[in-house]
Amino acid sequence: MSEKQFDGGGAAFLTRPTDPSDAVTPDDLGEEERMLVQAVQDFAEREVQPAMDALVARDPEVSRGLFRKAAELGIFMAEVPEEDGGLDLNVLAVTGMLSTRADLGPLGSMILGHQGIGTLPIVFFGTPEQKDTYLRRCMEGEILSAFALTEPSTGSDAMNIATRAVLEPDGGHYVLTGAKQWITNAGWADLFVLFAKIDGEHFTAFLVERDSPGLTVGEPERLLGQHGSSVCALSLDGVRVPARNVLGEIGKGHKVAFCTLNMGRLKLAASSSTGAKVALEVASRYAAERIQFGEPIARFGMIQRKLADMAARAYAAETLAYRTAGLVYRALEAAKARGAASGEQRLETLSEFSAECALAKVYASEAYNGLADEAVQVFGGYGFSEEYKPARMYRDSRISRIYEGTNEICRLYAQRTIFKHLSEGSGEGGALRRGIEGLMQLRAMGRLTEGKGLLRDGAGADESAVADMKRIYFGLVKDVVTGIGPEALKHPDRQQFLASLADVAMEIFAAESVVLRTEKLRDRGAPTEREARADLCTLVLHRSADRVRAEARTLLAELHEGKELDGRLEDLSALLPRPIPLVEVRRRVSTRLVDVGGLLPGESG
Repeated sequence: MSEKQFDGGGAAFLTRPTDPSDAVTPDDLGEEERMLVQAVQDFAEREVQPAMDALVARDPEVSRGLFRKAAELGIFMAEVPEEDGGLDLNVLAVTGMLSTRADLGPLGSMILGHQGIGTLPIVFFGTPEQKDTYLRRCMEGEILSAFALTEPSTGSDAMNIATRAVLEPDGGHYVLTGAKQWITNAGWADLFVLFAKIDGEHFTAFLVERDSPGLTVGEPERLLGQHGSSVCALSLDGVRVPARNVLGEIGKGHKVAFCTLNMGRLKLAASSSTGAKVALEVASRYAAERIQFGEPIARFGMIQRKLADMAARAYAAETLAYRTAGLVYRALEAAKARGAASGEQRLETLSEFSAECALAKVYASEAYNGLADEAVQVFGGYGFSEEYKPARMYRDSRISRIYEGTNEICRLYAQRTIFKHLSEGSGEGGALRRGIEGLMQLRAMGRLTEGKGLLRDGAGADESAVADMKRIYFGLVKDVVTGIGPEALKHPDRQQFLASLADVAMEIFAAESVVLRTEKLRDRGAPTEREARADLCTLVLHRSADRVRAEARTLLAELHEGKELDGRLEDLSALLPRPIPLVEVRRRVSTRLVDVGGLLPGESG
């Protein structure tokens, strides 16, 4: 058994205990990071909110003007290394910055699309000449860059693009022919990071300027949400691109695409968790003001339950996003200490934690979409009106489950990546089985669990409860790998097994992250704040246990029958926490929410 699984590498949240002090939370943001977040929030309040109608109408003067003002804040320099003229901010600072996306409205897609997937490929893969030509102009907001990968016939199957590139006989230019679809910022972009297959075979990235003859940008798509953003199709009819504009290596365009997606998933988790918190705040404040039957609806038990469960999901999403960012941050800091702070090292680190990035994205985006839906419900008929905030939240949140790889693809990717970690990088079934057996033996020796007692007497928010969920997960993995077979699991009709395992892993990741945050902050804040954190932890843990129970029962019923199934179901019930009364817990959480204007612990001063 390799020691790699116990040094904090990918999927280590499943295979080793984590000390609460090692779990990064939003509370760990330093003064500089908080100043950056505040600067963007001030920009959103002062400049963006008053211009919202013009932004929704895609007013080019207003949109580009605010884009340039964002550049003056240094947003587009944030992740660029100092040697390239950037600020070289750490992952935590960038995560905090991304948490402001919900405050930027339609401008969020424009700014953060350019800052991330539009600019970072040039940072990571650009030649000195390409950086001289484009990077400074991207950082200063002189030009806007977009990421063009998706095609009409390819969505999740990104590697199967049809856009073709052929090198001219003199070797000076490639000629690109094909089409792209759903390209964010296409209507505004001056530059495209665009993917094509050289000679129909070698998947490669190119830098393509907007004014290239033969490149046509279509009309903005009519979208369900994100009104005001520019999403268009591209047509390439014999577009000549200088050979010097190949980005990265020929045939290695997947590195450009997937490293960008991994970072994008981490960022989307952060921005989605903030969207969830905004939905919670809006719903809580409305519930306090809306009078029915002579009382604020916030006093009604059904609304109290709704608000409390919303708060638990928002809190877990935020905690998970920051823990994932912390894993990447600590690994990068360790690399810097070893003198290995190159762009290649950054890409390797993102790849190492790609399963965590995918799971965080799924959890946070589903929380955002779910809470937006619940906000509509709290508002009742008014929630269905465009005159009130929940309607736009509902529409805008829906795309988060599709961005950066659909949640279905992210689930499959995460579980397959976890399998790779468990089998020590080998895809062979024997290696995978040996890895699982080794982990189960280590678990039996106590290496995977270090229960530290109840965080709160009788609440059940216990690290040992999370460890028991890990026991369930590894038992299920063994059942699936043995019963279905590693090779058979690759077949599309077996995806349901992988998705159920991914959901169990995701709930473990979320529940453990909240337990660790609660333990880490055990002695911080006023007694009411500590109680609020413990209550949220209880709700998160029991929600996760319920979801683990449901997915485990589904898998066990497929893989066992008769008395064997009965025995496995009994074992499952014994390992999961017993139900506890939650009505009073939810009442306390919702009452506090109303008292503090819908803010989570740590946000009210």
